[in-house]
Amino acid sequence: MVVNFDPPSDVVNSAKLEQNLRACDGMIAVLTHRESGPSQYILYEISLAMRAKKPLLVFMDDRIPDGIIPQRILQQRFSHRTFFRQVREQLHAMRILKTYMGEPPPPRYQPYAFQRSCGLIGLGKKSTQGRIVANILSNRGYRVFNLESLNTGNALSFNGHDEFAKLDLVIRNADSVSRLSEYWSGATASICVPTIHITTNAGFKFNIAFPLEFQPRPANIDPVRPIDTVVEEELSLFEQDFLKAQGDKTIELYSRMQIDYASSNGRYEPETRNHYMEVVMGDKYSVSGQTGAVGRNAHAHDNSFQQVWNQASEQFDLPKLASELRALLTPLKEAAIEPDHRVAIGLVEAAAEASEAGNGPKAMEYLKSAGKWTFDTASKIGIGVATAAAKSVLGF
Repeated sequence: MVVNFDPPSDVVNSAKLEQNLRACDGMIAVLTHRESGPSQYILYEISLAMRAKKPLLVFMDDRIPDGIIPQRILQQRFSHRTFFRQVREQLHAMRILKTYMGEPPPPRYQPYAFQRSCGLIGLGKKSTQGRIVANILSNRGYRVFNLESLNTGNALSFNGHDEFAKLDLVIRNADSVSRLSEYWSGATASICVPTIHITTNAGFKFNIAFPLEFQPRPANIDPVRPIDTVVEEELSLFEQDFLKAQGDKTIELYSRMQIDYASSNGRYEPETRNHYMEVVMGDKYSVSGQTGAVGRNAHAHDNSFQQVWNQASEQFDLPKLASELRALLTPLKEAAIEPDHRVAIGLVEAAAEASEAGNGPKAMEYLKSAGKWTFDTASKIGIGVATAAAKSVLGF
């Protein structure tokens, strides 16, 4: 299976998420516990998958109250304290999802052989705003048409229905409340067509029940934000690609970065964004720190840890390191009080297994990800080899 990641970014809109969802065969969401309640952003993406009728699996922290996700949705609870005891149940839930999707999932039945198209709602070509938007879209290579001009009154007249079925994108003026505008807004939302919403009304009533990022973008209200600037920005965001990964190393690297840079409160912190991958030419993934870079043909993932091991191998006897890491597990489990500590314990165990298998670079990688808490605990109880190994890889 090819995994689609969306690295943390400063800006998002609904159209980008809808576009990615249409290209996927299903969704896996992880709903973490937060003091303020589950993330509205994750809940919004779950709602998109439900509206698009995509196969959906939701992993939920066991501290989240019942009733957040409808019972008909496939879901599996996980515990922040006993996570590793539940792996079999979690894998089983993923197998159910994968079995339903098929092996491999089937391609789209209809071939994609048409120029990409964008429908307009509330932006007739006779209006100034409609002409501006249509011109921008044409310059970007879209075929533009006014959805409100489609004739779908006769169910046996296929042209209008065919235009609607081929839609790649919709741009909607949320200020238009005509009967046709409301009809087409509902029709496109019901099948999850990617939609960019704009408003030129300074008094537009935003809905405080969900994030502003997924509501209409103000245009022509601030002189610095004319409609052409807003539409260009929203289109660029919509056309951004997600990070697609299929190889084990790429997925492992992304997961490792989640562990290295995520906070224990279930949120992306502002500095988190500085550490994450960027997609370059849709093929190369650049990352910071010692983790190197991976791409379709790259093998830099292990290079830096191989260098660390080459420099430190004379100091460490791998069987001795494995033994000390095993001995370190018990005091670590006794000292663990935070969810991050449980993750670190799993990484120390993985480092022990790598050491027993004679894989020094991999042991160094796992120790680095285990972090400073592991080093401090090993230092406090006097486990020498493990402390020295953690010290070398953490850069102390």
